[in-house]
Amino acid sequence: MTDAPLYAFGLGARRGVAANDIVELVRRVAQTHNVDLHEAKLCALESKAQETGLHEAARELGLELVFLPLAALRTRKARAATHSPRVQAMFGVGSVAEAAALVGAGPGSRLVSPRVTTPVAACALARRAEDENS
Repeated sequence: MTDAPLYAFGLGARRGVAANDIVELVRRVAQTHNVDLHEAKLCALESKAQETGLHEAARELGLELVFLPLAALRTRKARAATHSPRVQAMFGVGSVAEAAALVGAGPGSRLVSPRVTTPVAACALARRAEDENS
């Protein structure tokens, strides 16, 4: 059995996003899918590593925050459920949030929730692959 969180919330956010915008969005997605936040982590694109709002949101939620390289997100882009032409042109993936959730949840993970968007952020949820021996 692995100690990795069962779920990964993938985040996409505009520059300067406020922590409360992320916290509210993550909590809404978690509640919709009956996910205990203690079983999850947050994942975002590594280019967002300097975003104070993301770090503050992770602290408020009590979640690990992992920044992922764009190349890793591109490896899971075919599994994304939604596709934004603007995001595709900018990053080479149709949904940063969905790809980040899938990468963050690990190989074989599945999307539980396609991205939910606000004017300043997007959040998707993925679940790690089941360990058949657990």
